Order: sequence, then structure tokens, then C-alpha cells
Amino acid sequence: MESHNAIHPHDAMKYWPVPWFVIDEEHGWAACEWLNRMRDPGTGEVFEEKCYSYFIYGGNRRWRYELDVYNPLRMRTMMAHWVRAREKAEAAGIPLPAIDMAWGAKIVRPEEEVARRWSRDELEHAFNHYVESCKRSFATGKPEEHARCFTEDVTYRELGAGFQAGWQEEVRGRVAVLSWLEGLARIESDRHIQPYSVSWHIIDAERGWVVFECLNEMHDPGSGEILQARSLSRMKYGGANQWRFKEDIYDPMRRRGMLARWREAHRQNAGRR
Repeated sequence: MESHNAIHPHDAMKYWPVPWFVIDEEHGWAACEWLNRMRDPGTGEVFEEKCYSYFIYGGNRRWRYELDVYNPLRMRTMMAHWVRAREKAEAAGIPLPAIDMAWGAKIVRPEEEVARRWSRDELEHAFNHYVESCKRSFATGKPEEHARCFTEDVTYRELGAGFQAGWQEEVRGRVAVLSWLEGLARIESDRHIQPYSVSWHIIDAERGWVVFECLNEMHDPGSGEILQARSLSRMKYGGANQWRFKEDIYDPMRRRGMLARWREAHRQNAGRR
């Protein structure tokens, strides 16, 4: 029998199914979601964690740039759950199953899409409206306009710091989203993030999606230092300049470090004035 101790959790990650991807032919860009999936621990359970990636094409079937964004805390937690499941299987005398590419490629939780379609121009206009509305909300510290960019029944996933102090990864409804945004508006350092510094976006007109990157750059703390922590997001359009789904993914430790560094630099430079 093969013990779990003979396999490091990282070595048990053998599958990377891709639930979706989007392509921008004009710029030679692509973005996708990988599911970093562990091999079957012997219990039949699926252990996986998301990663968003962004690519720039270099020609000749090769990519010249790749950016991967994921939450390492969620990844480590997922691996720890896999180890416990493997220990349970070992205790029951179940050997580690062989690699099964068909099992590893299946999408366990496929997403359902609405049948309605919108023009690319409308999606572009709605995305620009979203960005400008968010900028105004950040500038005023009043998130109501930001919240109105979502449908009343919106699903919002936050796969970085999460909601409710990290105990919840998803909220439903505009009211819940507004409550969360109001909490962020009360945090001093968060108010100094430059509003929606979008560096690129890709529109999928067929599905009514937009995938984009925010640099989340802090205002100058007084030293000229550039502090930023990028995030990748995916939104699904609901019509009338409103979005029915949003998912953010980023490294919360990097973001926490950026905010701590900004507070320290801001304090030091304020003392010199």
C-alpha cells in the first residue's frame, strides 16, 4: 500500500481542467480558469482550487507572457483536506487510485448561462459605465452607485479575503453587496486605493462576459513608492447596465502586505511634514 507520506500534496496535483476561457483575437490575449485538482485520494472526492490566468500570444503556437492569480491560503487549505481524506482511505486499507485522465478532466460544477445575448457595443458600454461608477463611488466614499451596477439578485464571489471576515466566499443580492461595500468604505487604508485602475479587459460577447485585471494601486503615501496588488475578475451581464454575477480572485496576503506597507510609509512621511 502506498502511504500518503510518500507523496507530497503538491505532487498529488495531477489534473488541470479548464471550465472556461475567453479570447481577444485583436490583441492576441486570452484568459481562462484552471482547476488545480488533486488525484483521487481513494474516497472518490474531488479536491480542487481555482486559478485565473492571462496570456499574451507570441506566435507559432507559443505564448510570450503568462500571469497566474490565485489565493494560496485556499490552495493550502484544499491540500490539507486532501491529506486528511487520503489518511482516511489508508486507514480503511484503500490504495491510492491510478491516474485517470477522464476522471481528472470532468467539470464537477458546470455553470449555467442565460439564453439572452447582447451586442459587443452594449457590453463595452456597460463595462465602461461600471468602471466610471466605481471610480465615483470610491472618490466620494459612498458605494451606492457602485452597488447599483449589479442586479437585485446578483451573485458575488470574493475568493481573496472573502466576506464576513473571511468566513464566507459568496453573497447574493444587491443589498448584501452594498452592506459589504459600506464596510470597506469605512476602512481608512482601503479608501486610498486608486479606484478601478483596470489594465486590460476581454469581452466575450457570445456569453455576455467580461474578464479584467485591476492593479489596485495605492495613492502615493508621500514617498513616491508604487504599491499595488493585482486582482482578476469575471462578470456576467444582466442587461440595463447591470451585472448579474461577479467573481474576484487575488492573493489576500499580498494585498494585506501592500496595505500594511502603505500605512507605515504614510505614517513615516506624515511625521516629516
